[in-house]
Amino acid sequence: MARIVAIINQKGGVGKTTTAVNLGAALARAHNRVALVDLDPRADLSSYLGLSPSSGQVTVYEALFDQSLAPRDILRPIDPPGLFVLPASADLVGAEMLLMKTPAVEQFNRCAARLHSLDDAFDFVLLDSPPGLQMLSLCALSAAREVIIPQQCSFLALHGLRQIVDNIERMRQSNPELVIAGILLTMQDRRTVHNREVIEMVRQAFGKAVFRTVIPLSVRYQEAAAAGRPICVYAPNSRQAQAYNLAAMELVRRRPPGAGKRAGKPAAAPCTAQP
Repeated sequence: MARIVAIINQKGGVGKTTTAVNLGAALARAHNRVALVDLDPRADLSSYLGLSPSSGQVTVYEALFDQSLAPRDILRPIDPPGLFVLPASADLVGAEMLLMKTPAVEQFNRCAARLHSLDDAFDFVLLDSPPGLQMLSLCALSAAREVIIPQQCSFLALHGLRQIVDNIERMRQSNPELVIAGILLTMQDRRTVHNREVIEMVRQAFGKAVFRTVIPLSVRYQEAAAAGRPICVYAPNSRQAQAYNLAAMELVRRRPPGAGKRAGKPAAAPCTAQP
């Protein structure tokens, strides 16, 4: 059984897509089979990896709503080996309208079943969601067994953190399997007292729910995205690649109660960091 992990935050620009891509790639480098599912109509994850399907091509939209197609048949392999992507296109905008036309529980259950069909083929399925609690975000929470909350190291980004934690708890009424795998602090500028104070506040408020690893702020991620590659492929010996490798190691260790046998292989030892 795969560990299906939704990457969620109500605020945009906190590193959701960067985390989905680079955490997934780090897990794949550790010999896990990983599927990345782009559930954001902006298709940022697909664009990050150089996949920009045009309208009308087979994408995650068909994976969710076309019963004649199996989601695994739409997956695209990318580097590193073991990493696969269900890309999105502009067609996914129509998913929001389709989901609103039918009873929510029925549609969410249907989408969850489609994504759960990947269970026996993967160790991890990472769901990149749009900001806020839109219909597609709720689909992700309905399908997921775990949630990672990327949290920018900024006071302004803190306002919605307690709210998203409370909303995830409410989602457990319809998806009792759902647990928080962790809060991952992102975009840390180690030069500022402000960032250090935010990290301390989050750790005091949420304790062990916070990953020990903190993701640094760096232009390297934008450079990797411009090249269409995860950071561990673009700059494998960099400090930025090491950060996501460490986060992947933590995620493997944060195995939730009742996780299946396919709960992820130990991540590779971190590489030697370079600036």
